[in-house]
Amino acid sequence: MMKTVFLSTLIVALSTSAGFAQQPAQCRNFEATIALQMTKDGCLSQIDLCTVGTVMSNEPALSGATWLFTAHGMAETAGLPSLPKKLQSYAGTVLVTAKGGTFTTTTAGMYDAESPAFSQLDRIVKGTDRFSNSTGRLIFLTGVGRQGGGFDSHARGELCVNE
Repeated sequence: MMKTVFLSTLIVALSTSAGFAQQPAQCRNFEATIALQMTKDGCLSQIDLCTVGTVMSNEPALSGATWLFTAHGMAETAGLPSLPKKLQSYAGTVLVTAKGGTFTTTTAGMYDAESPAFSQLDRIVKGTDRFSNSTGRLIFLTGVGRQGGGFDSHARGELCVNE
């Protein structure tokens, strides 16, 4: 009898502590700024176009992260002949490397070479560690060209962070 009570208590204690170790992800909205610069370091783009920047965000899990965009393709006139040639569409991926994990997005965007400015939509397709539950979440990013090169960018979206 004493052995059964001990085993039952042990099983309850282990299952309770396992529950604390695997708390569900907290999904929350965030805003961020990213000063993006063109880069050749680590750029695996077939069209030789990558940007990198450091994320400054109200989301602690994201603040200080590295944002690396890799372009996979571009199309003049956004693929629509009636649009100005200075308007281009592009597709690529973003790898965000933060404290405690990474996530990868697929990206589709529009770039206005005349302004210069861009707007893009990112969908998280893969996450590791504390971002493993963020798959499918959306991020909207806009950027305006900066004197001397690069872009001042603003991002907003949702992340699910494993605490």
